[in-house]
Amino acid sequence: MPTAHNNPDAAASQTPLQLRRILHFDGALNVRDLGGVTTLNGQPVRFGLVYRSDDLADLSTLDLAELEKRSVQTIVDFRDPKEADARPSRLPRGAGVLSAPFVRGDRTAGEVMESLVAGELTRGHAHQILLDSYRRSTEAGIPAFTTLIRSIIDRSPVLFHCAGGKDRTGVAAAVIFSILGVDRDQIVEDYMLTNDRLTDQSSTFQLRLAEYPEESRDVLLALGLAKPDYIELALDVIDSDFGGIEAYAQDQLSLSPAEVDALRELLLEP
Repeated sequence: MPTAHNNPDAAASQTPLQLRRILHFDGALNVRDLGGVTTLNGQPVRFGLVYRSDDLADLSTLDLAELEKRSVQTIVDFRDPKEADARPSRLPRGAGVLSAPFVRGDRTAGEVMESLVAGELTRGHAHQILLDSYRRSTEAGIPAFTTLIRSIIDRSPVLFHCAGGKDRTGVAAAVIFSILGVDRDQIVEDYMLTNDRLTDQSSTFQLRLAEYPEESRDVLLALGLAKPDYIELALDVIDSDFGGIEAYAQDQLSLSPAEVDALRELLLEP
């Protein structure tokens, strides 16, 4: 299999902006820079300050060198301690880890996988599990999102991640973009970039998928793929249950107006 760093097929269908944003790592599937997205008033998000990813357990020497070149100094890990112990992160030199776990639903990932192996899950079940977790994530993730945003203000460049880099990480990115003033269409578009790598037949995800019985693969794919209605639901909950992003940032994330201004000043081009 060609390495992600040198795989021409992985980049063939990407736009110039996506080529700049997406990092093709050997040992991580879903890494990208939050830079390049623009706000409603036309301000671009700066490159090189905030990155999102799946877990860092399999990073290669080249991957670590790339993070060191980008001066990543803070890793915010959304996984719970059991997840982190099972797949400990490989870290670039000089980087520190902030553990900021949150649980999105009633069922852990391990329990879901047990149900899958037992043949108890369908694609419909997978879809409902994810809808339930996204509905809860805007409340369950409050401490984690606050930790992340304050880390970005104080300790950038920052990389934040969960296990797959889609669900917890996806909602966190949506919250940051919303606070910055990015429109919903661009937030959804960024979220959906996850699928570009998951559907690449040479990707780690596809190779792992092939290890499961055929009857389980459709369910695993349903659990792994991003769908617009997942992230749209999280954004809808912020609007309907918390009074919109400004109120959410102030009342739920406990960010002061000065902190919100600092985040925008740091991450937005003038």
